[in-house]
Amino acid sequence: MTLASPLSSPLSKTQALVIDGNATSRSLMTAQLRELGVGHVRQATRVRDARVILETQPYDIVLCDYYFDGSELSGQDLLDELRREQLLPYATVFVMVTGEASYAKVAEAAEAALDAYLVKPYTSAALADRLANARHRKLELKAIFDAIDARDFDRAADLCLERFQQKATYWLYAARIGAELLLRLERHAEARELYEAIIAARTVPWARLGVARTEVASGNLSAARRTLETLIGDMPDQADSYDLMGRVQMEQGEIDAALATYRTAATLTPGCLLRQQHCGTLAFYAGQRDEALKMLERSLAQGLRSKLFDWHSLALLALMRFDAKDGKGLKYAADALAQGIERAPRDVRLQRFDVLLQGLRLLMERRLADALQLARDFARAPRTRPSTWKPPAC
Repeated sequence: MTLASPLSSPLSKTQALVIDGNATSRSLMTAQLRELGVGHVRQATRVRDARVILETQPYDIVLCDYYFDGSELSGQDLLDELRREQLLPYATVFVMVTGEASYAKVAEAAEAALDAYLVKPYTSAALADRLANARHRKLELKAIFDAIDARDFDRAADLCLERFQQKATYWLYAARIGAELLLRLERHAEARELYEAIIAARTVPWARLGVARTEVASGNLSAARRTLETLIGDMPDQADSYDLMGRVQMEQGEIDAALATYRTAATLTPGCLLRQQHCGTLAFYAGQRDEALKMLERSLAQGLRSKLFDWHSLALLALMRFDAKDGKGLKYAADALAQGIERAPRDVRLQRFDVLLQGLRLLMERRLADALQLARDFARAPRTRPSTWKPPAC
């Protein structure tokens, strides 16, 4: 017996998340969803809170405002980050709500990753229509999503290719999913062929970026660089292109150029946690410590509770605070790490960072013998079962 898809179930069995910084607008969207029969509606006032919520629990419907007053993060930044890190299920319907001022950006994004968008002011009937259309498209592509959920990525990719070749309903939407799957499967030639066919049928920026990704994946860095230079020239505000260009520059040994590129990407999307960390980390290794400290401290403040936060950033922060003889800053880093260990007590990587921070604090307190003993104990611990090793109390 097969279970019914949530997409074919009545709205009374669905869960929705409303993300909006304006209390009046948030209440209105919540009321509209409830009038349409949505069973459970949760609210979030900030993008960073919504990101943590969506990382830990899937929702059937997400209704998100584009602009958040006083925040560097937009609804589009949230969607881009969740899609890029594969934290948003394909079956989730993501609807962006926008004002006239940001309409052009949202309409352009809708070609790639959005399920629907609404321009304020809108009616409950318009919301119902958008939800119905998006849910219908998801249901049409259910076989693809089911294969992905079963981790049968080859079958999912083949289903996408079949729909694209037949120009069946929602073929462009399926083509994007299929091309990403082909890249993941290292079927680079097929991925490039699909991206180029999409461009020939309908020129879209994400397809041109996809060509560059296949060129990088297949080791053709020079071709990827030419593709990216053209794309960045045509669309200088597309941050994803800078991400990939920075990777190409790193592969070609151009550290300073890569840092400048990552800096541009972080500037374009100042609320993007991953880009802040990439830029801060590269700045650290390039010797730009002031910039590294600023970017990584910002990442820590914004993203400590997020799955997208890389604890390596905290380790680099601890090293810089130690160099600056900042005992309070080093303790703050240790306290932040303790929160991570409390959530994941058997995480080997966190345990090793904990040893590093304990060692730095012992050195700052001039307890050299204790620091040396800590290092010796850690060095003697078996590497095959590091999760069983516990550092001595300091």
